[in-house]
Amino acid sequence: MQLHIGGYLSFYMPGKQTRFDLGLEKPTPLKEILQCLDVPLGEVQLVIHNQSIVNLQDAVIRDQDMVKIYSSVDGG
Repeated sequence: MQLHIGGYLSFYMPGKQTRFDLGLEKPTPLKEILQCLDVPLGEVQLVIHNQSIVNLQDAVIRDQDMVKIYSSVDGG
């Protein structure tokens, strides 16, 4: 799977990476994947799975999928 991490969520990633390629052996709930990467689920506001907006709690990801996650928009 390809995972793009947008907004300030990249601060939780090693080296503040914004893109990961992960191999999945079986369909896996996105929330499990993000928990393994130490992304705080409460900070995820938008999930795009294969070009469709989906609910984080319901998203099940397969090896060839593209996923983009974003935090809420904030600024000053």
